Amino acid sequence: MFASLSLPLAVMGTMGFMASFGMNLDAITVLALVIALGMLVDNSVVISENFARLVKTGMPVKQAAVESAHQFWLPISCTAFTTIAAFLPMLVTKGVMGEFIKYIPIIVSVSLALSLIESFFLLPSRLIFGSSKRINKIHTDGDGYTDWFSKLTLRFENMMASFVKHRYLVAGGFTFLILFSLFMLVKVNKFILFPAEQTEIYIARIETPIGSPLEITDHYVQIVSQKIKDVLGDDVENIVGRAGVSQTDPGDPKAKEASNVGMVLMYMTREASFALDYTQVLRDLRSIDVPGLSKLSFEVQINGPPVGNPVEATFRSNNDAQLKGATDAMVEYLNSIPGIVSPQTDIVVGDDEIQLQLDYQKISRLGLDLQTIGNAVKTALEGSLVTEITLNNKKFDLRVKYAGKDKEEISDLRNIEIMDARGNLISLSNLATLKRVPGSPEIKRFDFQRSVDVIADIDESQITSIQANQKVLEYFEQTIKKDFPEVSIVFGGEQENTNESMESLANAMVLALIAIFGILVFLFGSYMRPLIIMSTIPLGLLGFAVAFYFHGRAVSFLSMIGVIGLSGIIVNSGIVLVSFIDDMLAEGKMDLPEILVKASGMRLRAVVVTSLTTISGLFPTAYGIGGKDLILIPMTLAMAWGLTSGTVLTLIWVPCAYAIVEDVTHFFRKRFSKEKSLEKAA
Repeated sequence: MFASLSLPLAVMGTMGFMASFGMNLDAITVLALVIALGMLVDNSVVISENFARLVKTGMPVKQAAVESAHQFWLPISCTAFTTIAAFLPMLVTKGVMGEFIKYIPIIVSVSLALSLIESFFLLPSRLIFGSSKRINKIHTDGDGYTDWFSKLTLRFENMMASFVKHRYLVAGGFTFLILFSLFMLVKVNKFILFPAEQTEIYIARIETPIGSPLEITDHYVQIVSQKIKDVLGDDVENIVGRAGVSQTDPGDPKAKEASNVGMVLMYMTREASFALDYTQVLRDLRSIDVPGLSKLSFEVQINGPPVGNPVEATFRSNNDAQLKGATDAMVEYLNSIPGIVSPQTDIVVGDDEIQLQLDYQKISRLGLDLQTIGNAVKTALEGSLVTEITLNNKKFDLRVKYAGKDKEEISDLRNIEIMDARGNLISLSNLATLKRVPGSPEIKRFDFQRSVDVIADIDESQITSIQANQKVLEYFEQTIKKDFPEVSIVFGGEQENTNESMESLANAMVLALIAIFGILVFLFGSYMRPLIIMSTIPLGLLGFAVAFYFHGRAVSFLSMIGVIGLSGIIVNSGIVLVSFIDDMLAEGKMDLPEILVKASGMRLRAVVVTSLTTISGLFPTAYGIGGKDLILIPMTLAMAWGLTSGTVLTLIWVPCAYAIVEDVTHFFRKRFSKEKSLEKAA
């Protein structure tokens, strides 16, 4: 009970820090607190467990409290610092992802630092206060524990004796488990940067034939809205339709603005956003058919930072014909791949245009010029400001132009009359040929070359973004590059964000490993002991990979963040074990195999309890017990199951690895001593 008080004290201190630095309580900061929750009592558990053991041997309560804090101040500090070292490098994550997660490492680090201070300066006093009345009872119990855990410890020690004896077989088995975990992560588990879980908003994009007036587009928006209501029923709370624009936010890569485009936003009820599978909702929506539309596509608005389109490839070339041929070929190819939905280019074509092909010789003979003709056409269609009038003390512009009924057809344009210098009126049809042509596409450039984006959505039940983009790249290299050699390609959207995020995560992981190794070298004054402890980090991958596979979850950006943080937590069990083994070796009362077995049994309670406190703090969030947020689940699920497998395997692996390192060290010492003996003899 007194050890558990470290938790609320550290949490209140952390929230005070958050308030001082203007941090709010939101999904990300709450996630950081959840991650830290179970670790905040780890230090107190280790000190309290050692305190109970020392009191059990007959040491006075006050001396036991001081000795427990003093004995473990360095390893406990290092366990906290290794966890901090695992989280802080996340601050190197670049771009929008870095901004999205930056509070996680800050809050976790602050809470662990406060927990460390509390366990050294406040916990001993509580232990003395809480144990002083039971001192005599504790002394009379004897040297050993008599509870159920002592029986479990005895069985564990017998098992460890066998493992240490066959340590090289154990090493082979652990190598297989690590390789199996990597295979699961790379080949079996899907990777989706930000799964569209707990989807609250779905989007429909509409395009009517080019040149359609706004009223027609608005009519189709209403038809689509009604069909959506029929499909979703009571699961949709609000439906908002817009005609003339298709844009969700200023950075929307699919944004279009024209009289023939529109969109429908579907806001789901809170219950539906939790209960419905977004892939099934999309399949239902994509079954909607509206005759007369040029395009109708559906997509989700992901909870999290904007990551772009699942497929977004930019084709570049200054040869317009090759650029069009390459993009058309890619769209046709993507249409043939199951799971890739609505492939299209981002070419925006305006309404049809009327071109005036002027007869310059006739214009010259009649004494006219281009400016006169242009002003006449502009006046007829757009109007010209004639004068300014004042009415009721308000000024108005008086503009003269053709009435709407007189400018509806091309024939109306042909009848526009232009006045020459002599006052004669000449019909425009005598001066020019009028021709309707398709609207001009918008010209886009990328790295000083004309560019066209090929974009597409995916059905995540059939294909992932990484797989889809890989198919795009393969088809480009094998086919398009040969047929259209002047065209190049670069990926954007989700693929670009995935590459940037994974690069940042790799950098964070390298920095975390370097920092953890440096802290361990400082703690043990050795390079081999830290290597033993660092070898426990991959053991968490087994629980992570297997759990995500059986839960049917894709590996995501937040789950990978959880794995990086996990690396700093798993090593804590190894630190406790290795430091205790070293202490027993220094006493010199037993040989190494016996020490490895006894140390595993004596520290079993501390290792298991510290891990269980962290795991129990993660599992309620991972499984939504008492309420859930699907954004938080991947990270907590990865850490919970990774720590579960990591703790169990660490208890088995560390003593075996310690024995193997001693074997290798003894072998080289013996080898070098022989060489020195031969040199002296020579």
